[in-house]
Amino acid sequence: MKKTLIALALTTLPVAAMAEVVLYGQMKAGYEVNSSKTTGSLDPEIRNGRDPYLNGIADYGSRIGFKGSEDLGNGLKAIWQVESRIHLGHGGGDSGDKWANRDSFIGLQHDQLGTVRAGRISNAMNANMDVVDAWEYGDGSDALGLGKFTRTDARYVGIAYDSPEWAGFNFNVLYSPRDNVNGRDRKSEYNSGIGSGDKYSLGLNYKNSGFYAKYGFDYLKNSAVKNSGEENEELKDGQVHRLEGGYDANNLFVGVGYQYTKNTSSYNSRLNTLAATELGGENVGDHSLTWDNQGQEAALTVGYHFGNVFPKISYAHGWDVKIDGTKEKNTKYDQIVLGADYDFSKRTTANVQAGWLREGNGEDNGKTKTTAFGVGLKHTF
Repeated sequence: MKKTLIALALTTLPVAAMAEVVLYGQMKAGYEVNSSKTTGSLDPEIRNGRDPYLNGIADYGSRIGFKGSEDLGNGLKAIWQVESRIHLGHGGGDSGDKWANRDSFIGLQHDQLGTVRAGRISNAMNANMDVVDAWEYGDGSDALGLGKFTRTDARYVGIAYDSPEWAGFNFNVLYSPRDNVNGRDRKSEYNSGIGSGDKYSLGLNYKNSGFYAKYGFDYLKNSAVKNSGEENEELKDGQVHRLEGGYDANNLFVGVGYQYTKNTSSYNSRLNTLAATELGGENVGDHSLTWDNQGQEAALTVGYHFGNVFPKISYAHGWDVKIDGTKEKNTKYDQIVLGADYDFSKRTTANVQAGWLREGNGEDNGKTKTTAFGVGLKHTF
């Protein structure tokens, strides 16, 4: 339930303005432990054997936000939002907790015509998908949730349109101009690096009687480089296609997802690391380093509510990745996550889960198995 913010920090504002400001957020964190073991690798840069156990307090995506609106009459409202990431555990620091680093925007909303927003806005995958990833886990804890599958979630600085709902259907579009992606001088040698182009996002959504279907699409200009070995590498445009569907009603939850990616970050961490090594001399600014690649993956989550307890299980699979059109062997993954949530109230939930992640199949570059366990608490306000 929305609560009016009455805080000392706002006592200097007019009373009418204070009445329009809403404070909201989530505080969630937990204890995680995981260990990885690599076997069968013939690559001297990949160490065989078990890595040390990693454990600690992990933040699960805590955030705090302020939002408000003003009725302009005739069904039209001015809306705004400022939302920031906060870390309760490791993995954050000053670089991760900047002001307004989550969805923050200003816009206009009309009851029949929809909403227009400008600012830092989630793409279609991040805005209203990820239903199949029903887990709480920390940054980089790939084994405890479907973070590999949802790695294409992103936020872009741009302008977005969200349609109203018609008979259970709605859509959204987002455009991020090139200069908001890479604000350097167009004449600079840095202006055409990887990730320097326009970004486009589209989302289509439908729901009816507990059934839902979602489609997300991103088109990313200059998102990768063709690994041809030539001095002047050719930049490639990227695409992300994600489909999700299922049923969420009558205590039953079923979510299934499929994702196809081209020329964007791979779910195979070894390929991303190798690309970063090979492309380390490129003028890429702060953007991700990636080769021309294609990947396909699928995920399934099933759960059932028994009163306050919600046991669930997920399985995800990624097929071997293609690099420059050629299938790269031993780049697939398989994953299982098993656990349960317990609702103390509508706003406070505890979680416990275990995960198993296997990358590769033991040929040439080896096989890596990661086992992890986590327990945590979430409070929404």
